[in-house]
Amino acid sequence: MEPFEHAREALADAEVVFIGAGAGLSASAGLDYTDQKAFAERFPGMLQYGFRFQYQLMGYPFDDEALKWGYLATGLNHVYHSQQTQVYQDLLSLVDERDSFVITSNVDRYFHKNGFDTANIYTPQGDYERFQCMTPCTDLVWDGRESVASMLPYINPETQYVENRSTLPVCPNCGGPVFMNVRGGSWFIEKPYETQADAISNWLNDNLNRKMAIVEIGAGFNTPGVIRLPLENIAKQLPDARLIRISKEHADGPVGTISLQMTADEALSKMISG
Repeated sequence: MEPFEHAREALADAEVVFIGAGAGLSASAGLDYTDQKAFAERFPGMLQYGFRFQYQLMGYPFDDEALKWGYLATGLNHVYHSQQTQVYQDLLSLVDERDSFVITSNVDRYFHKNGFDTANIYTPQGDYERFQCMTPCTDLVWDGRESVASMLPYINPETQYVENRSTLPVCPNCGGPVFMNVRGGSWFIEKPYETQADAISNWLNDNLNRKMAIVEIGAGFNTPGVIRLPLENIAKQLPDARLIRISKEHADGPVGTISLQMTADEALSKMISG
């Protein structure tokens, strides 16, 4: 039997579906941090500084808040205004009406925007829509979308700088620098995700004895402790669980893994088409 037949069979037989998603899924939806063409179109002002793709700027120590937020606000605005995409809709159709839970290292909220049950989504790496103090002086997080909108009219596309510095976001409590509430260092505030951490644990406990399809998509080895390794361990521990691993470069897994070595959009489209 071919891997796709095994995958379809595992999904058809499953009572519940557990989804683990990494950057490869968002890349298939158009948010690819290694895409040089998209970078040049979206951030033309950054080319003169030697940058060619977004992955180069993850954790980059900007010297100037105006350049930092000129870059970040442009990227965040793109994510905020993203619409439903075919690859996420294909995944949703494969889940169908079955009970499911999502854990994702992605912080773009694409699962939320594509109709997945928001009560059953856990994003342990954070959320692009939330901002926090970089110190941090408190556990406060807040919606950053208004700040992004206020900066956009003042971003010079030739330099990528925010030219009205009064629009740059600062902590409402201490006045210090802020960043998105994403896991980038010891400053990361985890409190907003504690409820969902409990929810996913409860969901797994409630479904220990049910037939489970574990669908892992686009998770490699950048942060294997978030998606890849935990899902492997769950598959090993539950006798009625099957692990379907979709990855362009790292589809291998323990004995019993159903490996589909291709992009998420290719794999999900083929699984639907039969």
